[in-house]
Amino acid sequence: MIRTTVGVALGALAAAAVATAVAPVAAADMRYGNYEVLSNRWTDATWVWAAYPCETMGKFDDLPAGCVTVSAIDRPHFFGRGYYGGTARLVDGQYSFTSDYPNGLNCPFGPSMPTRDTYTWDANTLTGVVESHFDVGCMNGPGGVNTWTFALVRM
Repeated sequence: MIRTTVGVALGALAAAAVATAVAPVAAADMRYGNYEVLSNRWTDATWVWAAYPCETMGKFDDLPAGCVTVSAIDRPHFFGRGYYGGTARLVDGQYSFTSDYPNGLNCPFGPSMPTRDTYTWDANTLTGVVESHFDVGCMNGPGGVNTWTFALVRM
């Protein structure tokens, strides 16, 4: 009787272990830290994201799940290049934030133009796209949108 009970318990434990090992990975909160941004968008610089917790003023011990604050810096740092960042929220397994970037559209024969960029990436693979919207194109051309891909690599 004891041998049967122990055998059933061990069998249930083994089944639970196998189920846990082969269960699909759920979308988890993004780990805080620095990430290299690998993208086909920029040819003159690379970017690093600092990802840190979203904070509610006065509730620093109560960090909301599925929320990360992103702050980007270029490498090499050029003081004429703009900053971007924002608060990314996790929805349906993807993080997303929108940021206005003053130098988002690089024009070949003139100044850079401002863009409104939306970054969206998969919480598990850390790969995604950025859609860069602009109202006025280079040389006073029509507005439009450019789409670029990127991947985040934890440093």
